[in-house]
Order: sequence, then C-alpha cells, then structure tokens
Amino acid sequence: MTVNVVNHKEFLISINELLSDSDTVLDVGCGVGETLEKFSCPIKIGVDAHRPYLENAKSGEHFLKINFRAECLKELFLPNSIDTVTLIDVIEHFEKEVAWDVLQQVEEIAAKRVIIFTPRGFFRQLDVDHYNLGGESFQRHRSGWEVEDLEKLGYSITIFSQFHDQSNKAFLEVYGENAKPVDALLAWKEMSE
Repeated sequence: MTVNVVNHKEFLISINELLSDSDTVLDVGCGVGETLEKFSCPIKIGVDAHRPYLENAKSGEHFLKINFRAECLKELFLPNSIDTVTLIDVIEHFEKEVAWDVLQQVEEIAAKRVIIFTPRGFFRQLDVDHYNLGGESFQRHRSGWEVEDLEKLGYSITIFSQFHDQSNKAFLEVYGENAKPVDALLAWKEMSE
C-alpha cells in the first residue's frame, strides 16, 4: 500500500473525491451533522448514539437521522446496502477491540468503500462536550491509530501532516499552546477489491 503525506487541512476535498461515485453515504457517529452536511452525496444517513446531537442537528432536513449505537449497526443495515460508510473522528472513541468489530460491520454494510478519518496515534481528549448537549462520555478518546493498524486491514492512507494544532479547541485544552501538532489519518478501503 502507498501512503501519501499532505501538508494542508482540506480533508473534506479528499473525502468528497472518494464519494464522487456514491449515491448513498452512512456517516457513523455523525454528531450534529456538521461534516455530513458538507458531503457531496445525494442521500445522506447519519447515525449517532447520543440522541441530543441528532435532535440539535443544524442541517437536519438534509439527512436522515438515526439514533443507534455503532456497535450494533449490522442489526440495522443489510450487507452491501449503502454505497459508502464514513467514520469521521469516530474510531478513536472506542476501545480498539470494539473499533475492530465496528469496522468489520461497516465493511459488510458498504457496497463501495469505507472511509475513516482519525488522529494519528493516541490523541488525549477530555470528557468535554463542546456542543453542551450532555455527550461528555462520548467525547473521550479510548484508542490511538497508526498507519500500520489500518494498512493491515487493507486501507489506503493519506497522512494529513500536523493537522491537529492549537486551532483545535480540544487539542489546546489538553496539550497547551506550545505543543507539537498531531497528524491525522485519512484511510479508505475499496470493497470491490
């Protein structure tokens, strides 16, 4: 697998390129839908375990909101039923074993591809809900991810060099003004391979 490195923060451009042949997208852990709203896909479904995020989604008329836990997705969605499944800043919120299981489930659901965006390595994050919607326990980071973790599962990877920095409120709270930035990983797996 080839690993690319980029020095910008325009990850949504890369995700929308990966979504260009998809009519349906399922965003797992969509929160209030801020990222999902920016996806260039005609049919958008957002799943989140914390109901207040969905109830307060600013772009609620633009996507189907489902209050459901990621750990049980295969109970809700049939195999190959959604073109692309995305997990944007989600897998780091699970213990690694749980995350492996979630990834296995979404790989069954996705007909075309799975897209993951996550900090590189363990990014400490406090139990702080910046939306003030009572989702503190959902905000804690429980695992860290490296290129090798996703490569061994067959994912292609782009490293967004120094993506998380002092402009990120959660980064600033934990690491402070003088901390070295943390990379982010964009990983995707084609289901037809």
